[in-house]
Amino acid sequence: MKKILALFLNFLLLIISIILVTKTNSKILTITTLIILQIITISITFFSEKQLLKKQKFEIENLNYICDSTRTFRHDFNNIMQAIGGYIQTNNIYDLKQYYNKIIPECFHINNLYRFHSKLMVNTALYSIISDKYNLAEKKNIKMSLNILLDLNYLKIDTYTLTKILGILLDNAIEASSECPKKIINLSFQDNKDKQLIIIENTYLNKGVSTKKIFEKNYTTKKNNSGLGLWEVQKLINKHENLNLETKASSDFFLQKLEIS
Repeated sequence: MKKILALFLNFLLLIISIILVTKTNSKILTITTLIILQIITISITFFSEKQLLKKQKFEIENLNYICDSTRTFRHDFNNIMQAIGGYIQTNNIYDLKQYYNKIIPECFHINNLYRFHSKLMVNTALYSIISDKYNLAEKKNIKMSLNILLDLNYLKIDTYTLTKILGILLDNAIEASSECPKKIINLSFQDNKDKQLIIIENTYLNKGVSTKKIFEKNYTTKKNNSGLGLWEVQKLINKHENLNLETKASSDFFLQKLEIS
């Protein structure tokens, strides 16, 4: 994009220069115009490169985090196997189960880190927002899973709308699940015939919440909350004919399913 814009500005510069030389024969004015347009071109290039460096820095930080987590787990792997071997040799099945249950969350964490990076990197905007929410959930001891069963290169929704909707829905899921004894969020991207589905499930406490009222302006069940998040989501949904949001509240999970047709 930046290369196209730079070429356009240089082409515009050439046209203006020809016109000025032809009409006014003013070399000073031509040179001044040249300088101004070159400054604009350089500014646009600098801004684009700055944004690219910011994305690359974010990706490097996430890769370092993945590598550090993996190295730590590998370092402890021998000790883990020794402990498991001891339980097996003594036929201590009860303590083996307890130990196993403590290992599983760490294995889940490592697997999820690789899944986040490898499958989301095709869409840097989604990668950034989901990684950010994943890290936030992790700080609140929330177990967040990700399942991608479609090609993120061909989502039938513009990036701005998707990231705004997804950001609000994930923020709500994190807030709700953080209050629960079982802190769980499941995020999945799926294909369903002619529709693409983005599904967010999370544990929650407020079982009496109205799945209709939550989209009303200023409606909230929380203190110091504006109640504008889901209202904003509904506004975005209403602006796009190919979008639909289905909301369900079961005994275990609160579900938001975004349908893209």
